[in-house]
Amino acid sequence: MIDVLGYSVNLEEGQALLSMYFIIFAVVTLIAYLKRRGDALRWRPEMVKSARVNWTFLVLNGALAPFVVWIVFAVDGAFKASGIPTIPESFWAFAPGIVPAIIALIVADFVDYWSHRLRHTPLLWPIHAIHHSDTQMNYMTWYRAHILEQVVIQAGYVLLATLMGASPAAVGILVFLRAMHQHYVHTEVDIHHGPFSLVLASPRFHRWHHADDPAAYDKNLANIMPLWDRLFGTYYCPGKCDAPMGFPGNPGENVVQLLVFPFTEWGRMIRQKLDRKAPQTPTV
Repeated sequence: MIDVLGYSVNLEEGQALLSMYFIIFAVVTLIAYLKRRGDALRWRPEMVKSARVNWTFLVLNGALAPFVVWIVFAVDGAFKASGIPTIPESFWAFAPGIVPAIIALIVADFVDYWSHRLRHTPLLWPIHAIHHSDTQMNYMTWYRAHILEQVVIQAGYVLLATLMGASPAAVGILVFLRAMHQHYVHTEVDIHHGPFSLVLASPRFHRWHHADDPAAYDKNLANIMPLWDRLFGTYYCPGKCDAPMGFPGNPGENVVQLLVFPFTEWGRMIRQKLDRKAPQTPTV
């Protein structure tokens, strides 16, 4: 057991996490191979460059994970101290552990949709844009996320778990299922789920979300259930996505530029706002 900033890290849990990533890697590689055959095993130079950036973010975010945990649990402590009513964990004793896990998955996905939608607003877009900067979208794209976005996402999960009284086992199942699915939808394959397309997001559905196509901007915001996009008017999946990935103003594959991008963007937004408020000098 290692203690970092008061957070206990179990080495066995770390080994289990590595095993989970190995399983995910094997599964998505098999899916890609079945769909694309030998092409799935041939990595283009631009794909290799993308992978290096994605793995760098995995290592950086992993190293900073104790700080994220410290912030998230500080927020959760303040939430508990506020006296807001929560569902006691004993409430779920009536059903097998899989039941609260499924309910938590559905509720978390609903919250994820609105959280994701907020991250596509001007204020929070600069931190979420890092994830969209990968122009060679593949299963490792999921790792490409700014540490500030990790704080927002993980704080939301912990607060939701506290509010629902979810057990650690239910949270663990939720995390594993979400991780499996997120790697899958970022895989570089064209798979559509047909009649189940509103129940489970497909790689085709999510590829449109990453497309650098004005028609697809701010669309397909659901992580697991595209039903939310249907209900709230953000669904867009006209067919196979052959559009380029990315967004206008993409900082590219430079890790340092990606890390500072939110701050440079917020600075630019502040300067623009101040310029609009500044009195205009009359011209002669």
